[in-house]
Amino acid sequence: MDNVRDSKEYSSMYITQSELIARQACDLSEVIITAGGNTGYLRVYDGESTQGELKFVLKVPSDTTRPIGLRHDVYFRRGLYIEIVEQVDHCTILWRDRLAKEG
Repeated sequence: MDNVRDSKEYSSMYITQSELIARQACDLSEVIITAGGNTGYLRVYDGESTQGELKFVLKVPSDTTRPIGLRHDVYFRRGLYIEIVEQVDHCTILWRDRLAKEG
């Protein structure tokens, strides 16, 4: 078959504290956040720590679980770091590592 495409393998991680998700280029697909008694929020960085580029902040109302599906995967060039800032009980991250030929 001439139209054969590479399979895109996605990974997931359940976290309860700030965490380095990927050390290499990757695509973020979805974040599922569960907030505690107050509004919960987290920061998403392109890099291996909070020293990376802040891409966006996600907020969730109190006592809520909210899947935040991104319309298109978001590219992270230097890694993916999630900083849990306040009132997030836990969250699940869905991403895929980029193949070398993808950049």
